[in-house]
Amino acid sequence: MPKELCGDWIEMREEGIGDCTVLRHPDSPAVTPSRMPRRRLCLHQDGAVELHTGDAADRLACDARGQWRRDGDQLHLTLPGWDGDYDIDALEDDLLIITRH
Repeated sequence: MPKELCGDWIEMREEGIGDCTVLRHPDSPAVTPSRMPRRRLCLHQDGAVELHTGDAADRLACDARGQWRRDGDQLHLTLPGWDGDYDIDALEDDLLIITRH
């Protein structure tokens, strides 16, 4: 799997619009505190993906597991609540923007 996609990505709901989802690396300065627990996608090198959410004490818990793959500028997820194909609109060191087909 492409190494630049591997790792943890935090969903920034306040930055997404419509079917566009904005995700950032946890150490990004753009990740600000939120009253609602943020969802986190963990994309593993072997093609596995996990969805984690925080509880009231900010402990992460794995809510779902699945698979992912990249084909050019498309990300394919098989993960409950995220199943589908996404266009990769932006991929930077600490930013991933995807739009669902």
